[in-house]
Amino acid sequence: MKSGRWFLALGLLAVGLTPQGQGVVERIQGFYEGTRALKGQFSQRVELAMGQVEEARGAFYLQRPGMMRWEYERPERRVLVTNGSTLWAYTPTDRQVIVQDLKTAVSSIPFDFLVGAGRLTDQFVLRQVSLHGDAYRLVLIPRRPDPHLSQMEMEVDEATLVIRSLTIQDPYNNRTVMRFSHLEVKS
Repeated sequence: MKSGRWFLALGLLAVGLTPQGQGVVERIQGFYEGTRALKGQFSQRVELAMGQVEEARGAFYLQRPGMMRWEYERPERRVLVTNGSTLWAYTPTDRQVIVQDLKTAVSSIPFDFLVGAGRLTDQFVLRQVSLHGDAYRLVLIPRRPDPHLSQMEMEVDEATLVIRSLTIQDPYNNRTVMRFSHLEVKS
């Protein structure tokens, strides 16, 4: 995978941009501000505008402030680590580490609020909040132009506020869907 691509009806209650919708965003933000660390499993599906699909899976670890580690198990082993400003990408089969500035390698905006480096309402314009069954679905647009991100959709468990998935769309209509499971939250 290319480095810029790493990095998700009936019964629908749309709460949109109402005070209730804004309250949902504030509750989510408060939950993640009180979270010191988050870890779990992920599956990633990259849908390229040209019709190609790439899938991957592995484990991730997030820690405040600004630290992340992504361990890809499939389709090939790969480790991505960041301290919030530098990205180290290691591929064991190549026996090579690539070091890049995080902001030029990928958009860290979708993960900033998870690791305490940003606020959803500061980084995004909330387009929509809706309730689908037992999960909130947020549609967010970045406040500042980003070459890797034009829109983000987030699905969050209604009761626990734990993130279930992120869908990231870039300006070229490529989509990355990340689903999270086996999550452990440390407050």
